[in-house]
Amino acid sequence: NNCPLPEIKVPGGNGISEKIGEYIEQFIENGSTLQLGIGTIPDAVLKTLKHKKDLGIHSEMISDGVVELVESGVINCHKKSYLPGKLVVTFLIGTKKLYDFVDDNPMIMIAPVSFTNNPYVIAKNDQMISINSALQVDLVGQVASEAINYMQISGVGGQVDFVRGANLAENGKSIIAFPSTAKNGAISRIVCGLNAGTFITTSRNDVDYIVTEYGVAQLKNK
Repeated sequence: NNCPLPEIKVPGGNGISEKIGEYIEQFIENGSTLQLGIGTIPDAVLKTLKHKKDLGIHSEMISDGVVELVESGVINCHKKSYLPGKLVVTFLIGTKKLYDFVDDNPMIMIAPVSFTNNPYVIAKNDQMISINSALQVDLVGQVASEAINYMQISGVGGQVDFVRGANLAENGKSIIAFPSTAKNGAISRIVCGLNAGTFITTSRNDVDYIVTEYGVAQLKNK
């Protein structure tokens, strides 16, 4: 029909998301393929990448932050080892700027989630970097991204798919990034152990890097 597409604008970043973005930038080498979603942290990461070259995208979704880097040539997908030249996603959400960018754009490949989120397909991308968020992480590395104390907040999305796909990829890395606290610093997101009703999304056996505004912890094999 002729109704305008719904638009979502990401709120402006803050010092915390920008610091997290700076830590993640060090893992993204020229020629890497990225998975990231919508929000202040993905946007903060994208803003640090203006000096990079030949980046690619294989992601469940993208938002407005990708458009500027494509237009500047930073994201061109030329060096992707799988589907070179194609920016692969399942869905898009953002503002009219994003929708105008993808309209009739031969670079964009929108595929079923059964393809895009298949860990074995994801792993075909060398230097695959997955960037996902969390509500809580405990000291053994268990990641909760869906519910806290039986309150469902989100779905699993593609987090586990992309964590495993990136871990299988040649020179791949998976990153869970989040602010260390919630409610203006009143509650720690890093806890000794997850409470009952706080469900594990990504197991400690899958976790690679954890990033907050305080730095980076590599938990793989620890």
